[in-house]
Amino acid sequence: MKTCIIAGCSHTAGSEIDGTEDSVYNRSMSFGNQLARKLGYNAVNIAITGSSNQGIARSLLEYFKKNTVEYDKTFVLIGWTDSTRIDLPIDWNGNYEDSNQYVDWYSKTANDYLRVNMGWPGTFEKEIRMTKNAQDFIAHNTSYLEIVSANLVLQMQYFFKLHGMEYIMCNTQHVWSPAYQLNLYFDFFDKSRYMDFYDNELCFYWKYKNLGYDNPKARYGHHALEAHTLYAEELYNFMQANSLIK
Repeated sequence: MKTCIIAGCSHTAGSEIDGTEDSVYNRSMSFGNQLARKLGYNAVNIAITGSSNQGIARSLLEYFKKNTVEYDKTFVLIGWTDSTRIDLPIDWNGNYEDSNQYVDWYSKTANDYLRVNMGWPGTFEKEIRMTKNAQDFIAHNTSYLEIVSANLVLQMQYFFKLHGMEYIMCNTQHVWSPAYQLNLYFDFFDKSRYMDFYDNELCFYWKYKNLGYDNPKARYGHHALEAHTLYAEELYNFMQANSLIK
């Protein structure tokens, strides 16, 4: 049986499907795990809540470095997240494992970085100072960070192709804004393996948010089971349309 490695942020982890941030049920009913079942694959969900695109790519590289993998029996699903999240190297232990207790495999290198997004100020003096400086940078350099994300897409695309692995990608949040500098990178994307790569309105979160899907159990805006089930079906249909189901 093939193994489906599922990488991403909280949306890919299935956060708050049952109202909790992480649980066995949430991960088992996430769109990635549902897709794996439809394909008949064994799911290994390594998505970590709050991940940046840098962290998502790094978690996959670490997984393949530290685990014995049969590449021809491995399928990967990446759910890219908001490009304005960044990781900063730190000299203390970030310890994000406590908030991801039900992850199937935890990327230890996550503890070596401070995860910064625009909605979290930090908790102690050094973290707060680093976070504020990073947020100021993010606010004025979104195009640069989207170029970073484009490079990460290509990094993982070429990694998979180098090892002969099957994969698909999708976006769970806003990833790209109009910027002509991105076009060069987009030209190299394998769009037959990257569903709705450019249309932010079709990313997992915003598509179902705009369609009126609501999760009354969620404190942090994550989708309920129905949206995950519908998105898993979309991914499956995308694979069928592109002849990716063997």
